[in-house]
Amino acid sequence: MPYHILIVDDEPPIRGLLKKILEKNNYRCRTAANAAEARTVLKEKAFELILCDIRMPGESGLDFIGYVRRVFPETAVIMVTGMDDPHEAETALNLGIYGYLIKPLEPNQLLINVANALRRRELEIKERNYRQGLERAVAERTEDLLIMNETLRKRETELSLRTRELEEANSALKVLLKRREEDKSALEEGMLAQVKQGVEPFLGRLQETRLDEEQRQLLEILETSLREVISPFIRELSSPSVGLTPTQIQVAHLVKQGKTIKEIALILNLSPNTVMSHRFQIRSKFGLLSKKTNLHTFLHSLNDQ
Repeated sequence: MPYHILIVDDEPPIRGLLKKILEKNNYRCRTAANAAEARTVLKEKAFELILCDIRMPGESGLDFIGYVRRVFPETAVIMVTGMDDPHEAETALNLGIYGYLIKPLEPNQLLINVANALRRRELEIKERNYRQGLERAVAERTEDLLIMNETLRKRETELSLRTRELEEANSALKVLLKRREEDKSALEEGMLAQVKQGVEPFLGRLQETRLDEEQRQLLEILETSLREVISPFIRELSSPSVGLTPTQIQVAHLVKQGKTIKEIALILNLSPNTVMSHRFQIRSKFGLLSKKTNLHTFLHSLNDQ
């Protein structure tokens, strides 16, 4: 997209020469003979750069540039003068001009100064936009932080209330757990009494009858199982953290009693290979695969924990 340049000079030959050089290098140019005419042109169109003579009839170039810098801050300005006056140069620089050229102008000197001025203008606009964006971001972030702090304050208050409620609930839960343990102990004691009074006498009478070897073996297992129903061993095997299946619990129970693989297979009506597979899974779930611990010994040790 071509840049638009306004040339302000009271000398027609100078205006024409500058316009010719710049348009030859793809710049779009308008001209004005004095500051008043330039003000009118600026109301019609925005320009990226103004080339302005310092000494003109009517409003001086310095006064006009002061106006441009106030009203059109994104427009770059290069001052052009026929006399090298240090005082004028310093005044123009203090106004924020982008360049200072002395007539007669060399085309290359003109083009270099114009290119530099336009580049500087772009960089300043980017910097200003970045700074303004940063300021907006900081303001928005500050507002977000204030809102967040207020939200955190409210949540802190809610958490304090929730903490008190949880402490009260925890106290109530401790009472309930204590009562549950008492009920559990009473239930276990009742179960033990029922086994001793309502089951064991009949098992004793059954032992006195004529039983074959298989029946006697099953009766022995039944007696042992009843004794261990309320023992820590059964509770340990049934724990979800161990993850034994019902069949694996039966196999483990028989291994603890010292039964061989063939005996377990016969009692549970399983193949020896299936029993061996269950033993492997039991060792795996108790973390014994990499150890030389005897499974029978390990299962006996669970009663002591």
